[in-house]
Amino acid sequence: MSTGAVDSPPKNEKTKASLSSPDLKDSWLLRQLLSSYRSCPSFIKIGGLDFSFTIASFLFISAFRVLFLQLLIYLGWPLRTKMTTDAASSLASIIHAALLCSWLSIFFAKLGWQNYIPSCKLSTHKDKDFQDVSTACLQVCTGYMMFDSFWLVKDTYDLGLQPLTEFDCMVIAHHFMTSFYMTSCRVIQAGHISAMILMLTGELSNPLMNAMFTTRFAIQLECCNSDNMMLLHSLLEHIFAIVYFVLRISIGPACAIHLSYDLLFTKQGRCNVPLHLSMIWVALVAGVLLGSGPFVMDAVDMLKDGWDLKYPPTFDFGERFEIQGEEL
Repeated sequence: MSTGAVDSPPKNEKTKASLSSPDLKDSWLLRQLLSSYRSCPSFIKIGGLDFSFTIASFLFISAFRVLFLQLLIYLGWPLRTKMTTDAASSLASIIHAALLCSWLSIFFAKLGWQNYIPSCKLSTHKDKDFQDVSTACLQVCTGYMMFDSFWLVKDTYDLGLQPLTEFDCMVIAHHFMTSFYMTSCRVIQAGHISAMILMLTGELSNPLMNAMFTTRFAIQLECCNSDNMMLLHSLLEHIFAIVYFVLRISIGPACAIHLSYDLLFTKQGRCNVPLHLSMIWVALVAGVLLGSGPFVMDAVDMLKDGWDLKYPPTFDFGERFEIQGEEL
């Protein structure tokens, strides 16, 4: 990708040209990630960019989704309903988010605030472990976007619920935009830190949200509607609302503003990332933050309602979530 005329790195930023790198192998979780990434055979390249670990990540999380679907059916969940397929995808998403957020949290803890430069080049990390962990996380997250889009479309057609709803199309558009962001970081070999901090702040609430998405269906089913499940769902609603509100109103926007400034208004940012691409990235980030507005309002409603549930057992999710029958 041609960058056109770019600025030279300023003299006072020469010390940032090569970031000091603590040993990532101190972390068992990152050792496993590095081992998996480096042992993954290269079997698919597009335009010289390797997507093998992306596909492997897609297959990995899909395997969990298939297992969770069978487990839910075994526990008495109805076979042909979007409640069950969505719950299976939510449970698989919890696995993905827990792993990704753990890897990213350790990565940033090791990186340190002084080395936190959203626009930095991948080559500025002295240790190849940092480079490989960055690339692996970008591919894992891209694989998840493929996973969520694929199963959303497949479930829609398997259950005869086509066409896709406006919300479904928005979800797929979000996944396409984030995949473009992460892949373009790999193409230009820079800006990965900006993508990774967005991944972390965006995924931190994912386990709570998807757990709540599962329990809100469970409390409507005879197999699972118990006092303990009601208590769990109530706790998840309120904890999720607090976490999501804080992340989307303060931490997420603060990170977005900082990385936007670094990309657009610092000499190093303009040198490392083409200006037109930075402008696209910033627009995508703004779009995602604004697009989360309805979910923020949902979280506000959950908090305003006190202990009254937003999604009680009597909540009507609409005809798309009706039980269609026992036969495939």
